[in-house]
Amino acid sequence: MRRFVGRLQTKLILTYLFIIGVILGVVGIFVARPFVAYAAVVTFGIAIVLSLWMVRRLSCSVTTMVDVAHQIAEGDLSRRVAVPEEQELAMLARALNTLGQKLQERLNNVEEEQARTAGILESMVEGLVAIDQQGRIVLMNGAALRMLRMGQDLEGTRHLLEIIRHPELHTLLQECDTCAAGTVCRRELTLHSPPMTLMVHAVPLRRGADRGGTLLVFHDVTELRRLERVRQEFVANASHELRTPLTAIRGYVETLLDGAVDDPGRTRPFLDVVARHAERMSRLVDDLLDLSNIESGRLQLERHAVPLDEVARPVFALQQEAASKKEITLRLEIPPDLPAALADRDRLQQILINLVDNAIKFTPAGQVTLSAQKASSSHLEVVVTDTGTGISSTDLPRVTERFYRVDRARSRELGGTGLGLSIVKHLVHAHGGDLYIESELGKGTTVRFTLPIAA
Repeated sequence: MRRFVGRLQTKLILTYLFIIGVILGVVGIFVARPFVAYAAVVTFGIAIVLSLWMVRRLSCSVTTMVDVAHQIAEGDLSRRVAVPEEQELAMLARALNTLGQKLQERLNNVEEEQARTAGILESMVEGLVAIDQQGRIVLMNGAALRMLRMGQDLEGTRHLLEIIRHPELHTLLQECDTCAAGTVCRRELTLHSPPMTLMVHAVPLRRGADRGGTLLVFHDVTELRRLERVRQEFVANASHELRTPLTAIRGYVETLLDGAVDDPGRTRPFLDVVARHAERMSRLVDDLLDLSNIESGRLQLERHAVPLDEVARPVFALQQEAASKKEITLRLEIPPDLPAALADRDRLQQILINLVDNAIKFTPAGQVTLSAQKASSSHLEVVVTDTGTGISSTDLPRVTERFYRVDRARSRELGGTGLGLSIVKHLVHAHGGDLYIESELGKGTTVRFTLPIAA
């Protein structure tokens, strides 16, 4: 660039010297010879015209390059300048074009890096939020917006504590302010709107020796905590269900060992109680194993074309004695032209036994009906209806949970394990069907489920 400026200055100086020389020559000639003076005037005019043309040409080229330089500075990096014939201006034009090209390449690299970073942030499952020293949001990825149910970009507009009003989050930010660089602070937040459990990790951001803000990573652990609660409830319920018959068996056995075994009048009733509780424990263990196999995916269904009435009639025959004792009428309403279901015969029988057994248990007297019809071109609908005590609207959504009982005392008195409807739900889903339960307290319950039709 310095060489270019030096050459341009040299050209201008030579032009000025030429003009001055011509002027001095003309003056001298006018004094000496008039004819020669006229020739000098013409030469002087031509020199002036050539000088103006040269200056104009240089000025236009320089003006064009200045305009292009301004446009590049404003962001239009695609602009280029035509290379003039003058060597010095050609060097400047090529340098300017090279500058624009390098800036365009650098900008493209920066945009690619930003796009790559934005793609990584948006594909993260964890919510990422960066805040400045005043607590204003600097960066928030899509996962954080979805977790917090935010439908717009909030960067730079709001404080984080305005979005999540939680004392634990405020405490976490205070802890993070005092911790050293690279230290991770963590807290678990339980939000009520929306209902969610979040594990939040906070790391201080540094700019050299100065504090630059805080980076927070949000992990949604709602499902994990729910599964932990389910596991704890399952262990507690299973332990309680097993402890009840074990306590009874142990008590009667100890009584027999203390001498009651020698009393024929007491031995038989005690052994009957022991056998009844042992049978209850056996049913509970069998149901637990079935439920475990179904939920873990180890259950293998052998599905074939199964006529529904061939499965329902043995179930009714098996439950007839229990229904007669309670003066309950069993009705089977299956059309003779009903298509066969694509199902595992044994598991379908298990579904019907559980549903009919439940209906009989919770119907003091009345009627239990098993009916079926074609719900669509691909599915059958099986319905078990009773006229029993019914289920309240508060209990109805939870009746298919493991060990959930509407009336715990009465359920244990009737010998239920609390797993029947949970097993039914999983078996119906394993067959590709759906389960629906409708009930009204004091008026009875209707259980519907669908099964695919055999081809």
